Amino acid sequence: MSLNALLSAMSQDFAANADPDILTVMKNSRQDLVASGLHKEALGSGEKMNDFVLHDSSNIEFSSRDALKKGPLLLSWYRGIW
Repeated sequence: MSLNALLSAMSQDFAANADPDILTVMKNSRQDLVASGLHKEALGSGEKMNDFVLHDSSNIEFSSRDALKKGPLLLSWYRGIW
């Protein structure tokens, strides 16, 4: 299964099972983001970004450079508690 197909299936599954109130908040947040125009400044698929280092919740260092040595890197931000 391709990554696009997998992500699409996950999205559909989430939408089918998520609390409707959460879906409404997510939809409204997305609309606010689009209205702000900030999405136009984001990197697109395949665009290059600078190397970075982050720390996880256990303060373990994560290096994008090290991760890319193992293969492609997909970044996703999770908003957390809605």
